[in-house]
Amino acid sequence: MLVLFLAALFVPQDANRLLIAGIALIGIGVTLFSYLLPLFTERLKNREHKLRKRPERTRHLEGTPDLETILWRQIKFQITGKLKEAFPDATWDFVKEPPLSQILDGEPLRIRTRNTGSYNFAEILMDARGSLTLQMMTIESLHKKEPSEGNPDSRPAVNPKSWYSLIGKPLLMELVGDLQARGYEKLFINEQGDVYILNGTEPEVRGKLEHFPPKDYWGELTEIFTEDELTTEETEQALELSWIS
Repeated sequence: MLVLFLAALFVPQDANRLLIAGIALIGIGVTLFSYLLPLFTERLKNREHKLRKRPERTRHLEGTPDLETILWRQIKFQITGKLKEAFPDATWDFVKEPPLSQILDGEPLRIRTRNTGSYNFAEILMDARGSLTLQMMTIESLHKKEPSEGNPDSRPAVNPKSWYSLIGKPLLMELVGDLQARGYEKLFINEQGDVYILNGTEPEVRGKLEHFPPKDYWGELTEIFTEDELTTEETEQALELSWIS
């Protein structure tokens, strides 16, 4: 093609230069088209390949949990964590699957619990800061199981603060209020969780604290009781709790 183009420039004037130049230009155009066509075809194939992949990406995004699902999971993890701090083997289910708006609006939720001592239900509330509070409940009678004997070191760890907020405080505050109103100034809790007063020298049991933490945790319990203005003294057989009348 280059030869034809040069010929158009240097051939004698009487020759048909325009014809030769036209042929040369057509040849150049055909050459460029044959060179660019594969590039254009390759780009077109790449574009089609990307378009075919796009539906797969869309399906993947559709499978991602939505915000409501993620929020429900976080709430459920909080419920489980609070239960297991007091009852390490606890599990639970909703009595009836509620809408998310129910707990976000501050309405109580009820759950059925298992491996939670004599309690078989709990009521859950969320405050304005997003913190959950659990109130343990017993709605139907359960058959009490005899405590299994084994190595004390193999017992699951207990969080005294969680035990107190979920189990100990509701019963203890009720007993203290009742005893204080009738002139008593102290009560005792033994290692089995029996809450009693002394009638002379004889113990008189007034209640029982389920899953009362063993002696290893009594130091922590003393600090917790102090926060509720209960003076605690540890004896060989019991914790002595006193208050100002």
